[in-house]
Amino acid sequence: MIQILWLLFSIFFGIGFFGFGSGFAMLPLIFQTVSDHGFLTAEEFSRMVVISQALPGSVAANAVSYSGYIVAGIPGAVVSVLAIVCVSFILVTIVMKFLDRFRSSGPVNAVFAGIRPVSIGLIGAAAVMISENTLYFGSLISAEWAARGLSYLDIVPCVIFAAVFILVLKTKISPFILILLAALAGAFFIR
Repeated sequence: MIQILWLLFSIFFGIGFFGFGSGFAMLPLIFQTVSDHGFLTAEEFSRMVVISQALPGSVAANAVSYSGYIVAGIPGAVVSVLAIVCVSFILVTIVMKFLDRFRSSGPVNAVFAGIRPVSIGLIGAAAVMISENTLYFGSLISAEWAARGLSYLDIVPCVIFAAVFILVLKTKISPFILILLAALAGAFFIR
């Protein structure tokens, strides 16, 4: 059991260290790692992301907690969360000591300018990975997509997605309310 807990700690500490951006930006790293180790399938990962979004707190912390729990129960969940949070705590403490000194530094600003597009790319990759198990019947990046056309789409989830997307852009409805409404729509229309 100690070996498994150490493996979880080292995996999620590494993801925490290299996972720049938001919790969503970390999702591709988390997915690749948990699938490489055989912890979760793509479908299980997709469910885990939905659960992680519906719960309060960081998506990354919720995701690694779920993954750790699947592998080693409650001790696995605790170790996984501590690993990913520990990195942020250490790095923020170090960065804050030096940030004031280097705030107007050209190279430091250039580093941050380079990291921002990576975060957007990682969030986009996470969106594609999640959509492949939610909105489409297969891989988004495949020849089958072009051959099957609209029959490749799972229509009801696509309508729910479009409605939520528009509501987020056009209204100030709470994300919690949107999640609740989407869950009710899914329960009613998807069987």
